[in-house]
Amino acid sequence: MNTRDQIEFIKRTTQNVQVKTKLLSILENLLKQEESMPRKEILAYAKKIKPVMRGTEKHVAIYTNTENKNLFWIPAYPIHHQSFSYVCHTPLKPAVGLKELARITTYHTYGGYHGLLRPSTDEAIIQCPKDILNKVCAFEFQTDTLDIRKIYHAGLDRHILTTVYYEGTLPEDIAGQEVTW
Repeated sequence: MNTRDQIEFIKRTTQNVQVKTKLLSILENLLKQEESMPRKEILAYAKKIKPVMRGTEKHVAIYTNTENKNLFWIPAYPIHHQSFSYVCHTPLKPAVGLKELARITTYHTYGGYHGLLRPSTDEAIIQCPKDILNKVCAFEFQTDTLDIRKIYHAGLDRHILTTVYYEGTLPEDIAGQEVTW
């Protein structure tokens, strides 16, 4: 279900006015963000903003405890149809010298089954605060739990994560990776 369909579904089915108002506020804001950035612009930002993941030189993932886990640049994956966090387990090289710019709550579709956490690069770019978008070179998804029942919000039909945005220098080999939708 796309964002517009989810808004209509909430309008038709949610009886509690407070819940309906909160859900519609979030979804209408997401729709506004989605519609404000065409695909061509998202692809251009994806050439300058790359995902990073935590782990070791042999394995990366989304961890609940990031202590003793370093940041790494990862291989390129399609930014819309495939979630790097779902398929990537091997890092390319350490991501050093990054400075945190913002940490925000973000909302993510899941591609078919809500039990699989599959956030995408385009969602991180679309939801990035506009006042820092041109400074960002990397982002990371974080969560306090891997219990999908606590990450998935049925009313929004999305996973809720924290996205951390970083500024710094994008290595030439990482910047040169092909970007596909």
